[in-house]
Amino acid sequence: MHRAYKFSICCFSNRRSYGAFLTTQSQPVLSSPVPTQENISRLILEQKSATEALQTFRWASKLRSFTHNHSTYRTLIHKLCKFRRFDCVHHLLDEMPSSIGSTPDEDTFVTIVRGLGRARMIKQVIKVPELMSKFEKKPTLKLYNSILDILVKEDIDIAREFYRKKMMGTGIQGDDYTYGILMKGLCLTNRIGDGFKLLQVMKTRGVIPNAVIYNTLIRGLCKNGKVGRARSLMRDLVEPSDVTFNILISAYCGEGNLVQALVMLEKSFSKGYIPDVVTVTKVLELLCKHGRASEAVEVLTRVEERGGIVDVVAYNTLINGFCRLGKVKVGCRLLKEMELKGCMPNTDTYNGLISGLCDSKMLDLALDMFNEMKRVGINWNFVTYSTLINGLCSGGRVEAGLKILELMEDDKGASLIPISPYNGVIYGFYKENRLEEALAFLRKMENLFPRAVDRSASILGLCENGSIDEAKGVYDQMVREGVMPNALVYANLLCGFCSKGCIREAFELLNEMIGHGYLPVASTLNALIILLCKQGKVGKASKLMEDIIGRGCLLDSGSYSPFIDAFCSNGDFHRAFMFFLQMVENGIVPNFHSWNALLVGLCQQSSWIEGNNKYCRLTSQLQTIIQT
Repeated sequence: MHRAYKFSICCFSNRRSYGAFLTTQSQPVLSSPVPTQENISRLILEQKSATEALQTFRWASKLRSFTHNHSTYRTLIHKLCKFRRFDCVHHLLDEMPSSIGSTPDEDTFVTIVRGLGRARMIKQVIKVPELMSKFEKKPTLKLYNSILDILVKEDIDIAREFYRKKMMGTGIQGDDYTYGILMKGLCLTNRIGDGFKLLQVMKTRGVIPNAVIYNTLIRGLCKNGKVGRARSLMRDLVEPSDVTFNILISAYCGEGNLVQALVMLEKSFSKGYIPDVVTVTKVLELLCKHGRASEAVEVLTRVEERGGIVDVVAYNTLINGFCRLGKVKVGCRLLKEMELKGCMPNTDTYNGLISGLCDSKMLDLALDMFNEMKRVGINWNFVTYSTLINGLCSGGRVEAGLKILELMEDDKGASLIPISPYNGVIYGFYKENRLEEALAFLRKMENLFPRAVDRSASILGLCENGSIDEAKGVYDQMVREGVMPNALVYANLLCGFCSKGCIREAFELLNEMIGHGYLPVASTLNALIILLCKQGKVGKASKLMEDIIGRGCLLDSGSYSPFIDAFCSNGDFHRAFMFFLQMVENGIVPNFHSWNALLVGLCQQSSWIEGNNKYCRLTSQLQTIIQT
């Protein structure tokens, strides 16, 4: 007996428990007087421990007219391997010749290899061919391939050594499955060069590489960013498979190369292949990312017409794509379309639509969509609540947002809710210049988010006292702790930087503020515009204003006054007048400072006013504003 597999026989000392086990197990399961081997195998698999599995096997041995076979022994061995009872396994192997009149078959040893592999007993895995030889059986290629498959998952170097010494060294010629296993191991460890060498070895030995081997190498190349070379390798394939196209299309999508992804998609269609749903979704996502959601719909339609599978994730991708383009009504139509086709929407579907409706300021429709979820039995999750609360509050409906927040607290429990929706409420108050209410709401959050409230209060107090450097230190600490700052923190710290003349720090903070979805109100933005204009950086201030208007920020007369004052101070009355005109055309009533600066300048440029039709247009618009 081989030393590595010595066995100590399992003993059952508790005979009373054993008898009870047989009594409870035998009656309900078996419906015929003599069970089949299949019945016993299934019964063994149902046992919850190695002991129970072995007891069941021994019990069946005593049944009249029943004989075990390779199948029942193999099932028991599988179960014992699962519980790492390899000592018992060896005893069973020794028992089989006398019990069933036959030595263990090939599949039995393969079962042992897989069991040892799951236990990561690599040294014992390698010795299984020796165990098989003990029963005067020559190890088969199937057994060697099973061992090789275990080894490549553990260590490719061990696998290669086994292949060279144990297989090639004993005259075992590998097949395409053998080489496929080795190729998988090489590509998993990014040894692409060795993979190409293996491909050449196969060809020289007369083994024709199959599509699986090529696909493994193609995937390895794509994983290492060599998609072009992977595509060249595809040309060596006599007939690329659907998997080949899935790999390459996904790789091009991963690189953001939409053109080549679509080229490969067309080739896939021309070959009669339909990409799988994951690959299709990646193409849809990339098209939507490039603002080509309508083309994404065409791709989805073509896939469906060819019998391809399209799931809710694919439809959600389309819906989100249209919502990002501001075409939320198209997204709503897609919701109805997917339902008609039997593809049921999920929470993510509705979340995407609610987000799109909030972004498009269709807040009533967003609330309707929220209520529809409940009617059709789709659960709200945190994203649902947070999206709607933030949308309502940023859209000027803070009270409605507070009602949804209260509903969320009742549903999820206040202690389990992240800070994001609460910061959304603060942002709503900030946008409406209801700063006292924002501060009061912040103080109410103290029990739920003590650290966030403490850090925020410290920053606000330090900014009020002019201690901006200390405030920035607390802010940095807040960020390191993973606490998301609220709009009040950003606004006060930004104004503090401006008061100290710190333009770079102010811009960095502004970018962070916008990145978290908080657009500055006019009073916050004006502090930065004033600073830029005072430092003579009027052009940069103008670009900032243009960008911020494009993001939907509302300005006031204080936003334009610094420009008018700066241009008038430099004698550039034409540009000052243009900004004044732009302010009036946008429905903003100029303040006293703007009037005074412009009129003083214009009085010195009376020749410019004469015959200028823009001045007449300005006068007409001002009269309209005054009348209203």
